[in-house]
Amino acid sequence: MNIEQDIYLNFHTHKQKLYDDEIIIHNLFLQDENLITHNGNKIFFSAGLHPWHADLLTKDEIVTKFEMLVNNQVIIAVGEIGIDKLNGPELEIQSKIFEYQAQLAERYELPLIIHSVKAHNEILKFRKTLKPEKPWVIHNFNGSKQMAFNLIENGFYLSLGHCITNPNSRLSSYLNELPLTKIFLETDDYDIDIKYLYLVLAQKIGKSERSLRKQLINNLRNFLYV
Repeated sequence: MNIEQDIYLNFHTHKQKLYDDEIIIHNLFLQDENLITHNGNKIFFSAGLHPWHADLLTKDEIVTKFEMLVNNQVIIAVGEIGIDKLNGPELEIQSKIFEYQAQLAERYELPLIIHSVKAHNEILKFRKTLKPEKPWVIHNFNGSKQMAFNLIENGFYLSLGHCITNPNSRLSSYLNELPLTKIFLETDDYDIDIKYLYLVLAQKIGKSERSLRKQLINNLRNFLYV
């Protein structure tokens, strides 16, 4: 992946709205029919069976789809996958499908993008048990300071979204304490400009937007090529 440093990275999005000074990682839902597409120099893809959809595919169907995507060099990461205690099928199903996809990610030497709702402890336990070599990231993170640093200390990245714009969010209270080498910025499926998130974060941590752009591109390289 040949990426210039002075560019805005939108680490996780469900929309292919793209400007000349941006690159995005667009999420594909594994159960969708039309998964074959091609990466460019500005748009890349991740794919996974979202926890809300954990009962839509069998394990055999999952591995068949992943093999197709990997063989066609479509994806750079597995995700979003995870556990959601508020939505989706029962937790046992979600947990088994998460573990299976995490193991496939290691087989294909791909990092993970994780959807975690009230399940950070469970996800952390899986990482300690599975001991993956590839990095994992919690997308749209807005947990406590203790949990943030616990995850980072155990090898996670945190991708931050619209919550950083809310001065009353938990995340805003310790944003300037997070190590910049372990974070990303994302729009997810929210109608928000990624440039605005960079502006907000730069102002809150006392850094220039340009230095922030360069740092997050370096983070992406480390995330993909560790």
